[in-house]
Amino acid sequence: MNAFQAFILGITQGVTEFLPVSSDGHLILVPALFGWKRFGLGFDVVLHAATLLATIVYFRHDVARLLVALVTRAPERARDRRLALVVLGATVPSAALALGLEPLVERVDGLPMSTQTTVAAVFLLVTAALLAGAEAIATRVSKHIPSAEDISWPRALIIGVAQGFAVAPGLSRSGTTMAAGVALGLEREEAARFSFLLSIPIVAAATAKKVLIDVVIGGEALPGVVPVAVGLVTTAVVGYGAIALLLPYVRKHSLYVFAIYTAVVGTAILVTKLLF
Repeated sequence: MNAFQAFILGITQGVTEFLPVSSDGHLILVPALFGWKRFGLGFDVVLHAATLLATIVYFRHDVARLLVALVTRAPERARDRRLALVVLGATVPSAALALGLEPLVERVDGLPMSTQTTVAAVFLLVTAALLAGAEAIATRVSKHIPSAEDISWPRALIIGVAQGFAVAPGLSRSGTTMAAGVALGLEREEAARFSFLLSIPIVAAATAKKVLIDVVIGGEALPGVVPVAVGLVTTAVVGYGAIALLLPYVRKHSLYVFAIYTAVVGTAILVTKLLF
């Protein structure tokens, strides 16, 4: 892998991890489009670490409040403490499902690139259906939940389950969790905020697992210093910008534009494969 490839993949990860259009799917499609070999697990660790960094930096005030709330019993911290516990609790079904589905995901990773793009295209269509369906349901919800702090435990656990299924390539993590949140009554911006806060524990755990098992124990090689640095910085900067653009956008606009995009891309890939 060279610095240019790392730069392009960093942009791809930074944009598509936070916009509800599937980063895993695009990280299959982009190398296939350019005729590149898939990057290894070592670089995957770099991208996930950069994603985690962007999320923590952007939500640093939320993260700080939630961490403080976990170690203090001050009454004024009650809402923050509850949200922190809800995020951690909803991570449990996410982690359980992700671990359970991991063998299937690994099997997909071992398939030819052409087959992987087909799988990603199918799940992009599933993402589109989830986003469009959530918007359709939201129009029928008479009372919306004003903030993530007010979400009930059952709703949070359902969103956690949705996050767990998003290990499938092409099934957007932010898309599934935002769609679940919106369908369950959260305002769009708060659904996005809860989605990103919920991503922190699971991405941190997944990154630590990959570092320990794949890099340290498994001996998975990292790219050179330059590609690693380029990929890390590009993903973190672009990812931060993607969050900053997405939150005000969904405050005033629906998720339909992302549903249309994922539907068009998924359909175009499948039609191209049928014709050629």
